[in-house]
Amino acid sequence: MKIKKHIPNFITILNLVCGVFAILIFIQFTFPIDKGLRSLINRSYTFLEYGILLMIIATVLDFLDGFTARLLKVQSEIGAQLDSLADMVTFGVAPGFLVYATCSEFFPEHNLLKYIFILIPSFSALRLAKFNVDEEQTTYFKGLATPANALFWIGMFYLIKSNHSDMIFYTLIALTILMSLLMTSNLRMFSLKLKNLKLEGDNIYRAILILGAVILTIIFGMFTNILASIPFIIVLYILLSVHYHYTTRKTT
Repeated sequence: MKIKKHIPNFITILNLVCGVFAILIFIQFTFPIDKGLRSLINRSYTFLEYGILLMIIATVLDFLDGFTARLLKVQSEIGAQLDSLADMVTFGVAPGFLVYATCSEFFPEHNLLKYIFILIPSFSALRLAKFNVDEEQTTYFKGLATPANALFWIGMFYLIKSNHSDMIFYTLIALTILMSLLMTSNLRMFSLKLKNLKLEGDNIYRAILILGAVILTIIFGMFTNILASIPFIIVLYILLSVHYHYTTRKTT
């Protein structure tokens, strides 16, 4: 039995494990059953930030499993399905609970509207199901990918942490609806996978995104938390993808 063919799947399982523990932390934060555990972790990070850290690690693992599979030339249908299932947990369910925990922490007076979080795992499931049966999504995505959506909500936590007025709460509700719809839209969004280093075609969009991400990260790193730059980077990615969508639609 060749061990190397199982390496990408093992990385995917680690992604799933990170997602499960992130969900556990978000639930524990909202409904503190084990208060001793919560107080112990609060000595170094806020409780929610441990879950966020796990989601960030999972994002790296999500990149590594596909990269490793291509590098070792061991891509398989089982690996693709396993990756999709892991993404549903880590980038579908976990960000939903992150939004719920964030609303519970910063907007406790809004008891019912915070259940809008259920849209995130629901539309993530729809997005992943569409991706699994769509053979076109090899060089681009249709709709916002679930990892990008999850990263958006990680960044939103740090924005809300510094400003949690009622206006921010209703903005959060609107963004939850908008981002959920974007995941299941037919908007063509360019992939971040590089095939060559030539500054042409899709690489122009990638270069602009990377440059914008660097600038935004530096600005937010100087004045606040660098993770707060993520929602603006994702918005830049969406805006560039709108241009990409209408440009490529004319040539196909």
